[in-house]
Amino acid sequence: MEKQILNILLELQKDMKGVISNVKILKVDTKELRGDVRLLKADTKELRGDVRLLKADTKELKGDVRLLKADAKELKGDVRLLKTDTKELKGDVRLLKTDTKELKVNVQLLKNDTQELKTDVKLLKSDTGKLKSDVVDIKETVNRIERSQTEDVVALLKLMNKKTEDEFH
Repeated sequence: MEKQILNILLELQKDMKGVISNVKILKVDTKELRGDVRLLKADTKELRGDVRLLKADTKELKGDVRLLKADAKELKGDVRLLKTDTKELKGDVRLLKTDTKELKVNVQLLKNDTQELKTDVKLLKSDTGKLKSDVVDIKETVNRIERSQTEDVVALLKLMNKKTEDEFH
């Protein structure tokens, strides 16, 4: 029974190491996600700067109407693409935020599971202590019973020996 409990405790210890490893991985992943969000923010700033430059170029091109119309059409297309890209980036940021929230929830769940495991280990330790105490009590009881039975057998042997002697005399 004690071996089984020790095996369970060893398995719990291995599981705890796995949980700790997973939490470390989650921390690394979260840091990477934060870095990706920062890069996305920087890209968005760069895109905004590009839009500003495009607007400045449009003002400079007003002198030549034909070129302005062609460039304006291109710029409108570029702005649309930039808007689309920005929308996609915003969607990606939202997804990253959602993923980060999910990661936080999962980390909290892991923390809760770890706490439950710690509680279970404490209970197992307590139960093991009680079992040891019970085994000691049982051993003492068995020893008392054995001594008592031995004394009874010796007394019976003496009685039988005396009866036998009485019968021969």
